[in-house]
Amino acid sequence: MLNRIIYFIVRLFHLTYRFRFQNPEALPEKGYILAIWHQNLFQGILAQTGKEYVVIVSRSKDAAPVAYTCKKLGHKVALGSSRSRDGRDKGGKQASEEMVQILKEKVPGAVTVDGPKGPPKKVKPGIIAMAKKADIPIIPYAPIARSYWEFKSWDKFRLPKPFSIIDVHYGKPIDVKGMEMEKAILKLEEQLEAAPRS
Repeated sequence: MLNRIIYFIVRLFHLTYRFRFQNPEALPEKGYILAIWHQNLFQGILAQTGKEYVVIVSRSKDAAPVAYTCKKLGHKVALGSSRSRDGRDKGGKQASEEMVQILKEKVPGAVTVDGPKGPPKKVKPGIIAMAKKADIPIIPYAPIARSYWEFKSWDKFRLPKPFSIIDVHYGKPIDVKGMEMEKAILKLEEQLEAAPRS
């Protein structure tokens, strides 16, 4: 019931937003991963309503509404979390492998590159590894609301205010095949930060 209520609220917010897409021609016809900062997750999901993406969502109870909402919006969900403090795998490896297989079928994906717990605006290597395995480019993705509430969370999460305009920026595709991990991470961070008002 809680999942349904949250989904209903999300859709109500969505109905009030106006999305303005910048550089949509940057998106390949098939096969790519959108890279997004965790703070822009809410509007990032809604900006892609009507399109099918594969995403990784935590197995935790707190993330259940996110998984439910993503599925209701037509996306594929791979469930898994990053490693715990004692190094125990919480399903993240399995979820990554599942996502790679779907990406190889040319279904596009989306990843919060500094999630799930930060540090903020620091790209983790997972998206680079998946893009290499699936042999697809990474698209820097910055959906920026012109008016929003900012929370006191680790990522300074942004919730666009009702009736806000959301500028959706797509960066140039990054082909990481053959690129060193550190170089790929730095390039992606630079492009994500280059988006206006990111």
